[in-house]
Amino acid sequence: MLKFTTMTGGYFEKEISWLKKIFFFFCFIFLIASCSSDVTKDLGDGYFLREEGGNVKDILCEQPNSGEIPATIIDYDFDNNFIIAKQKPKLPQDPLYKKQYNYKGGGDKFYYWIINKKTHVTIGPMNEFEFDKERVKNHIPEALDLK
Repeated sequence: MLKFTTMTGGYFEKEISWLKKIFFFFCFIFLIASCSSDVTKDLGDGYFLREEGGNVKDILCEQPNSGEIPATIIDYDFDNNFIIAKQKPKLPQDPLYKKQYNYKGGGDKFYYWIINKKTHVTIGPMNEFEFDKERVKNHIPEALDLK
């Protein structure tokens, strides 16, 4: 019959105690870091850019019945009247958005959007040609630029 003995009150118990403290310290740091990864940027008139890490970067509005641009925003610009954005859609689209959008070219293409902040009208998703036409039609200043 085999008999196992344990060492108590010795060196190994102190080492394990320190390892537990270090482990919990790093767990705490990781928890704090993961909670602070969300970023919002005010775009005016109740609109804001929301970044939650990964592919979640969208434009939303605090007001009901206003425009939104679903994830993933690649580039954007704004002034007092308009928000323009370039997007590569994250598909399948999150069901929490107010509307499910039709991406004619599929999920591998870039799409363009315009939000009129005064009327809360959103135009998009559009291809680049449609976007350029809407810019002219809506008198969007050339100072607003997408890369």
